[in-house]
Amino acid sequence: MTPTHPTDGIAVKERLLRAGIHLPSPSAPNYTYSPVIVWGDIAFVSGQIPKEYGQLAYSGRAGDDRTLTDACAAAALCAANALAHLDTAVGLDQIAQVLKLNGYVASADDFTEHPRVIEGASRLLEAALGPAGRHARTALGVPRLPADALVEIELIVGLRAGRPAGASPADSL
Repeated sequence: MTPTHPTDGIAVKERLLRAGIHLPSPSAPNYTYSPVIVWGDIAFVSGQIPKEYGQLAYSGRAGDDRTLTDACAAAALCAANALAHLDTAVGLDQIAQVLKLNGYVASADDFTEHPRVIEGASRLLEAALGPAGRHARTALGVPRLPADALVEIELIVGLRAGRPAGASPADSL
């Protein structure tokens, strides 16, 4: 039996299928960190850039060489990568609530649409998780991001109480 999400009774993978959302294969980190750390009933997802098939899909700066539409798509891909890492680490149906999304947008000096860019990630999370995908959020503009990524996001996620014992940090690579 497929577990259902506690807030609305729909399994997360079914919700993804209905929304036409495909999660990419999670990429291994290039440096010394874990993509997901589980501490009690909280999962911390390291910064995710818009990678697809192991390659950066969106680079540059919003308002400079990239459009708002490109940046929103990049943010959605970052969120899909974060969910893919969470699926590997704990399973998507163990997510009780996305608590916080921090979003960073590489942008031109006069670009001010950072919240609209990060809305791409917020919408994907809500489409994937239903009410549990709603979250507190920060959207910031920065001059550059690692690997010249257009967007980077990180998540803090509350996990279901009483779930099976979580993976150790080393297991969540």
